[in-house]
Amino acid sequence: MLDTNYKKNHRMANLGMLFEEEIVKANEGYKNRGVALIQKISTPWQVIRKGKKIVSAFPVGKSTLDFRGTVKGGISISFDCKEVATETRGLPLRNIEEHQIEYIRDALAIGETSFILCYMKMFDKRYLIPGPIVIEYWDRWKANKGKRGFNYIPTERMREVKSRNGIVLDYLEGVAI
Repeated sequence: MLDTNYKKNHRMANLGMLFEEEIVKANEGYKNRGVALIQKISTPWQVIRKGKKIVSAFPVGKSTLDFRGTVKGGISISFDCKEVATETRGLPLRNIEEHQIEYIRDALAIGETSFILCYMKMFDKRYLIPGPIVIEYWDRWKANKGKRGFNYIPTERMREVKSRNGIVLDYLEGVAI
């Protein structure tokens, strides 16, 4: 049983890691150019050992979003990144957790720029979804639970993110700051 949980947790922990690495590289580029200081927020993990061997690990609590930081001029930003492997219509809302939505709501309420970066693996494209659009689609989904067509954010409502000016993934270009 513990071995199965370990494999599941390990797989979940590594989901989207290549996409996150692109974001980390972009953040290094922003820092080196004096554009922004954005860091990955780590989720604390509880590790279970049998002697020296790690047999399982699980998150201790709910994290905020994946990244937080400041853009030149004192503009605070926060965002999460999601990877979609097979879906072609957009980002399934089931991929977003309730506590992430609450964080985005709270961040937007105090004037922070908050959004989701989404990697659509089928198209090999990256998108930015502004926080207000995330909230709009989440609320529609919750109000229409079980109805077809309300369970994803369509790619038409996303802004494609590309490499630009030597930044591997220039997502700040898509942010309305």
